[in-house]
Amino acid sequence: MKNQKTMGKLNGIIANLKGSVGNLTFVRLGGETIVKEKISKKSGSAAYSKGQLRQQVLFAHLSKVFKAFDGKLRPSFENKPANMSDFNEFMSANINLVPVYMTKGEVRNGGCVVAGYQITRGSLPSIVHTMNGSGHAVTDIALGALAIDARTTLKQFSQAVVALNDNYRHGDQISCFVATQHQNAETGLPFVTVKAHEVTLDVYDGESLLGSVMPLEVAANVDGFMGTSLAINGAIAWVHSRKSGGSVKVSSQHLMVKNPLLAQYQTDEALQAAMTSYGRLKDEPFLTPNASDGNTAATTPDAGSQGGTTGGSTTNPPSGNQGGTTGGQGGTTTPPAGGSGDEEE
Repeated sequence: MKNQKTMGKLNGIIANLKGSVGNLTFVRLGGETIVKEKISKKSGSAAYSKGQLRQQVLFAHLSKVFKAFDGKLRPSFENKPANMSDFNEFMSANINLVPVYMTKGEVRNGGCVVAGYQITRGSLPSIVHTMNGSGHAVTDIALGALAIDARTTLKQFSQAVVALNDNYRHGDQISCFVATQHQNAETGLPFVTVKAHEVTLDVYDGESLLGSVMPLEVAANVDGFMGTSLAINGAIAWVHSRKSGGSVKVSSQHLMVKNPLLAQYQTDEALQAAMTSYGRLKDEPFLTPNASDGNTAATTPDAGSQGGTTGGSTTNPPSGNQGGTTGGQGGTTTPPAGGSGDEEE
């Protein structure tokens, strides 16, 4: 970007000059020739506040998380405004929910760490997720004494769910999202793969096997409830959906997380490295406290520090609970000042 500084008026022969010569510009004003000096500002020299850089860090990583779901989060947010995409709703719900700090280079090279993000918001009651002592995820979808094995039919499974759970009926869908955390053996860079499975409740289909539409390891009977027969390494969530009046209703769900890698990308050191990779930090006044210190009882945690776990039992908020969301009611989510560029629609 270039501005101009007025240097003075010219007389004599050179007073008839017009245009630019090197770093000087000659302009005729009111019968006189004015000479101006071009002042250059180097691109990329802008400095940003800590808040702006932090938002860039969060935005870029969260965009990568949304991309990992490969379009499966549609339609995941009920009653979103016409000018809001699923991407914008996802970003609005999660940008300040769970902090994950990765550098610009890590994100550009596919880096991604799964956390307790909200993946759906709707009017159906939430499916409650917990984790038992064996590290298996368990829902509140009652299955009773139904044995789940390679011979279990879709009819048997559907009848058990509809009969034992008041919120489910024939034609409803139960989806399961499994986000597995990986780490590159050579570079150490973390990345995530997401698999999505679905089963439509059909109380009349006695031919199809349950295992043909949903892996039995995420449709297991765990002490009388639907859950997993495997330990979680990353995150998981089940979603209840239903067609109603030409639209799709969903349950409000957050990912339940058991991810040993998460904690190392939530430290002050990780934040500082990530912010440095996105731009130059403005000089703070000498007496400005370090807001990230938080060693006193009076310190309020940063927005976004609530939500997500690295283990133990967690539950989803009740249906309609919008805990941790920001915005989402009109407008669009745009990259923070400075731009992170990795938006995915």
